[in-house]
Amino acid sequence: MSRKVLISVFIFSQLVIGTVANAQPVVSASIKPLQLIAAAITTGIGGNNEPGLIIGPAQDPHHPSLRPSERRTLYAADILLWVGPQLEAALADVIDPTSSTVINAYELTQESGLSVSGTIDPHVWLSTQNARLIAETLTQKLVLLDVENRQPYENNLDDFLSSLDMLDVEINAALEALQQTPFAVYHNAFRYYEKQYGLTHTASYTDNEELQPGIRKVLEVRESLAANNVSCLLLEPSNNPEEISQLTGRDMTLMTIDILGFDYVANKTGYRDFMLGITQSVKECLQP
Repeated sequence: MSRKVLISVFIFSQLVIGTVANAQPVVSASIKPLQLIAAAITTGIGGNNEPGLIIGPAQDPHHPSLRPSERRTLYAADILLWVGPQLEAALADVIDPTSSTVINAYELTQESGLSVSGTIDPHVWLSTQNARLIAETLTQKLVLLDVENRQPYENNLDDFLSSLDMLDVEINAALEALQQTPFAVYHNAFRYYEKQYGLTHTASYTDNEELQPGIRKVLEVRESLAANNVSCLLLEPSNNPEEISQLTGRDMTLMTIDILGFDYVANKTGYRDFMLGITQSVKECLQP
């Protein structure tokens, strides 16, 4: 039997055993933002209901080297939530994409959620529209496996969707006056957030964080920064601000944003707190 088939059988057996032994299905998420979304649906139902996290803060989603505990979290899931091979390519060998217990967030959002054109962008969780769709799909699967708790799951979903409505109002209010302010990104990873909230970056150094920009690209971006009087550059924790400041050729605010949200607690408000944190950092960088 292939490795994928074996794992699919294992997950199915865990589903059957877990459903008998425990009232609540076990949910695992590949990355922290998906865990934050899942936690909004599972919080307060049963005992230890915090969704498992497969790729922790010491791991790179593109090239994870899973510890035994992280592999157990993956294999023990009754419902597995991941972005897809567009982000976690290394997990594609151990996840059966055809399994009804697996939610592929990238495919889901490209079909029915907010999408962006151009190169493939797996950062789908940076849109509350996509978070809504992910949460709704997860809830549908949970209530099929755990009929007794259908109402609590659906109540949590209603609360989550209402919180996202209020969140959108807050983010739009925070950024409305700054929508025409030019800014740049080192890694072109904010497009879902930009599209939803009316922002457009002027320049980016790379579409692929694993590829360093060449001299020609650096000069092209430097010219764009000067021509548009850009004073804000968004980075990620893996970027070295001192090194990148030497690439800009001008005095700028360099704002580091953790788009994987490792500092946030997986609870009912975790995803909302995460998106507000991003917004506060973006606003601080854009404000003159």
